[in-house]
Amino acid sequence: MLDANTSPITLFVEGDSNDFQVLSFEGYEALNQTYRFDIELVSERPSLDLGSLLHKPAYFAFGPAGCGVHGLVYRAEQGDSGKRLTRYRLSLVPQLAYLAHRTNQRIFQQLSVTKIIESIFKEHGLFEGAYRFQLGKTVYPPRDYCVQYDESDLHFIQRLCEEEGLSYHFQHSGSGHVLVFGDDQTVFPTLSSVPYQQDSGMAAQHEVVRRFGVCLATRTSRVTRRDYNFEKPRLLMEAAYKGTSSPDLEDYDYPGRFTDRTYGKLLAQRALERHQADSQLAEGNSDAGLVSGHFLPLTHHPRTSWNALWLVQEVFHEGRQPQVLEESVTSDTLPENGFTQGYRNRFTATPWDVPYRPALKHPKPKVLGSH
Repeated sequence: MLDANTSPITLFVEGDSNDFQVLSFEGYEALNQTYRFDIELVSERPSLDLGSLLHKPAYFAFGPAGCGVHGLVYRAEQGDSGKRLTRYRLSLVPQLAYLAHRTNQRIFQQLSVTKIIESIFKEHGLFEGAYRFQLGKTVYPPRDYCVQYDESDLHFIQRLCEEEGLSYHFQHSGSGHVLVFGDDQTVFPTLSSVPYQQDSGMAAQHEVVRRFGVCLATRTSRVTRRDYNFEKPRLLMEAAYKGTSSPDLEDYDYPGRFTDRTYGKLLAQRALERHQADSQLAEGNSDAGLVSGHFLPLTHHPRTSWNALWLVQEVFHEGRQPQVLEESVTSDTLPENGFTQGYRNRFTATPWDVPYRPALKHPKPKVLGSH
């Protein structure tokens, strides 16, 4: 647990007088998801204009070595007032999260997935610099007919990424955040190495991973896809990809959404990689500045094979610094879990050499009846 006496947790809101002091926060971030940080603050201003804070860029610094996130103020709330201090609660999210509030029905023709995503971003005022595609050598063919049906722009983009096996994560600085898309492991940056030190209840002098365990699970071991090309009716349109694990457990599907067998092979491979992406899943606790979509180099673990790179999948952040209260501490500052001050996190991770593919969490909507 990071020592809270150094008051490392701060919030800077663009265009505000920034007399906020952070009392506590909780945050969640994960690959292929929008992050959210809920921050409880105190201020000497009892009548702050909450509306003036909404949608403003902000940088939230927490944890060691200037770790932090940049986002937009998505929600603002005023709480109790004491003799001198008033409590506020702000929520930070990326600009991408706003796309969940626009729903559409439309057709995209002869556009690749990347071109479809770019066109939606342009409509929302997201231009180059706010995002980038850091893709490998794979060529994504144009889709003849792609429908967004009664789903939000965010849901639609997430569905396309899941269908193609694209990842996305965020990279932060004090002046902004960048959305980065990728299709292989080279897109993920590497964090500074962090040693494993078994939790003894004592404060460490440096950042450590206090708990780290790995679970192995049975997953699909073979994928087969079949389709039909009316222009070549006698051509067998089948593609398959088999892993090395056993037993032989097949995922078979028709139609396979391809008219070229080479591309069908790629789709089958990525489907198998998606099935097996969490077949080895690590869980841990730490006070290090971990970021989803980044490699964690773990060191000093007694099981030496675990001293390697791990791709951080998700992080649950938590921090408290009650010393900012110069008034009497009320009972709600003393949580039931016994965590009273500092910074800590829980995380999941996968081995560096297991390709990341997002799970199918955003299914294609179904049309119930004729339109």
